[in-house]
Amino acid sequence: MSQPLTRPVIDRFLEIVVHCLRSTVGLEAVVAAMAEPAASSPTIAVALDFCGDVRGPVTWVFPEAIALELVRRLLADPDPDPEAAPDGATELANILTGRATEALEAHGFQCAIGVPRIHVGELPGGTAVRMATSNGPIDIVLSMSTSTLKTIPIVHA
Repeated sequence: MSQPLTRPVIDRFLEIVVHCLRSTVGLEAVVAAMAEPAASSPTIAVALDFCGDVRGPVTWVFPEAIALELVRRLLADPDPDPEAAPDGATELANILTGRATEALEAHGFQCAIGVPRIHVGELPGGTAVRMATSNGPIDIVLSMSTSTLKTIPIVHA
């Protein structure tokens, strides 16, 4: 049996994401709504899977401009090739997810994240969050759940 992440865990996860966006790509972001994402074009969707006490994917939907900003900063290239946008999006998703995992660990969950991959097709169900930025919205779908049963080791005397 599993249950969705609680609101305090999601709020802390998002707080870390906002801080990390500012420090990583110099972008101010504000949580605008928790609702179904409505992707605008052109966007790049990236998913990462969690395993451990938290299981399931987190899916990020970035405007190409935000993905290219990370490429611009990492490569010190003022005009990166637009074909590098998917690489920038997967790296940004990896950075943000890795940093936001701190929120899960602070709530006592042990978890690991998988390798980021481009997501094609319909977004998964879950808690959808839209973050407003000057470079377009970032949508996040938190499809992770936690186990309701904690295993307690048996100690024999």
